[in-house]
Amino acid sequence: MTETSPRSRRLRVRYLTAGLGLMLSGAAVLSIAPTDALAASAPGPNEPLKLKALNISGNKQVSTAEIMGVVPFHVGDMVTQTQIDQGLGAVEDLYKSKNIGSSFGGGLKFIGKNVEVNWVISEQASVAPVVDGVVFSGNSKISTDALTAVTKLRPGSPVSNEAVQADQKAISDLYKSKQISASVGMTPSSPVPNHFVVTWNIVEK
Repeated sequence: MTETSPRSRRLRVRYLTAGLGLMLSGAAVLSIAPTDALAASAPGPNEPLKLKALNISGNKQVSTAEIMGVVPFHVGDMVTQTQIDQGLGAVEDLYKSKNIGSSFGGGLKFIGKNVEVNWVISEQASVAPVVDGVVFSGNSKISTDALTAVTKLRPGSPVSNEAVQADQKAISDLYKSKQISASVGMTPSSPVPNHFVVTWNIVEK
């Protein structure tokens, strides 16, 4: 007997809607709504069930091991549909933290007091963060033009730890070459997701 929680049903509808463009022209779509009898026989949202299986498919950019690392239950545990929904929410948050767009389908299969969970993940291509602007603050002994000349980050450049570290070293090296003592830090701000303004905070001594 297969039924889905309210959250899982919404995700299932969204997943199926996104996939309609992949169906052959003229193919019939059969929509089946749960009958009153089926809904009445389904476990309640907080009824304990034994997790017999947790199947995850469609994930390529995030490993199954990493996904399972944020799910607060494992096969063999007693869970409720509410806890399963919370686990799915943790997976959604994981994808958001990685700036990877995703949608989730699948559902729950009830077998007596047991439940099988199937999550089907549809991933979007990850979007690399980019620089919207670069600001130098606190520099009075070396001009902004001189600092800009030795750094690489520019509006439109991709942001990475390596690029930030390279620019930080270039700024420090420039101060050393001028025999000026200074500390260099960076503060990022993100007014728009995946877009950053890089502010270099320079304390000259």
